[in-house]
Amino acid sequence: MIAFAATFWLLRETSALVIPVACALLLALAVWPLVEPVRDHMPRHFKWLGATAGVLVVVAILAIFMVGIGLGAQQIYRLTTDLGPQLQDRFGALPLPDILSDGADPDTESLISNGVLASSAMTAFGMTTSTIGGIVLILFLMLLMLTEAGNWHQKITALGHRGDDRRWLEIGRSVGEKFRAYFVTRSIVGLLTALLYVAWLAAFGIEYLLLWGVLTVLLNFIPTVGSIISGMLPVFYALLTRDIASSAIIAGGLLVIEQVMGNFVDPKMMGRSLSMSPLVVLISLLFWSILWGIPGAFLAVPLTVLITMVMAHFDSLKPAALMLTDCSTLEDLDEYRQPK
Repeated sequence: MIAFAATFWLLRETSALVIPVACALLLALAVWPLVEPVRDHMPRHFKWLGATAGVLVVVAILAIFMVGIGLGAQQIYRLTTDLGPQLQDRFGALPLPDILSDGADPDTESLISNGVLASSAMTAFGMTTSTIGGIVLILFLMLLMLTEAGNWHQKITALGHRGDDRRWLEIGRSVGEKFRAYFVTRSIVGLLTALLYVAWLAAFGIEYLLLWGVLTVLLNFIPTVGSIISGMLPVFYALLTRDIASSAIIAGGLLVIEQVMGNFVDPKMMGRSLSMSPLVVLISLLFWSILWGIPGAFLAVPLTVLITMVMAHFDSLKPAALMLTDCSTLEDLDEYRQPK
């Protein structure tokens, strides 16, 4: 218990270092199948092109997500400014923040003069700057990891016992394979769920469809809880702008979509690629969220898979790895840990 508490405290206090390193490692393992053939087919002085190709793939994916986040932020601003008068009409006696209230003078100048918009803009600017800095650091660490992968492999071979180099190489390939499967599956399921949500909400004339779609895709990467939140947000909006009967019908339709996607489509697409116990997924989500907040929620499943895969390759730790998966026997665990 003391060792666990000490490790928890250390991970929390060093989160500014550990989170970028963990993200860079997962991304490097995920793009390694692309980096390796490009590097092997290049002359000695151009081996770095393999690592560059891997980083560029990640940059392209991040650019798509950043565009989606930017569009969602615009929709949130419009929603915030448009919802204020409607809230006052429905809850006239309820005190609202100045940013949502028309006040004595509803024009923009009065809102800016009270400092609310200015402070919000500075907060958003600070968060954006911090996020961009973190992304740049992750990409730089990832580039260094991919560039020096060959040297580290030689060091492990030189220092370890016979077979250790193959063991760690197998762990890296297995983790990368499962992380790619997880990311692709979550992306596809998120997009399909978002399209179904948007189609259902459009049938009832709900506004801000782009916002609900973007939030559905992003929150889908948070296991279990994310899909629930993405379905509840448009329902809350419907409760504020529609009657209770329409809101109930909207909520029922979204619930059906979420259940079908979460209990049938998602498991069928994922198959046994992750083989994680649903209870373990939920506990890992709580643990990493308490430890690192929102970044921990997004990294919960990949990090748990990484830890499980490392333990599954050592005989003394196999029982613990078996408890973290939905495998029933050690033979199933040995099959699960092997890269395809």
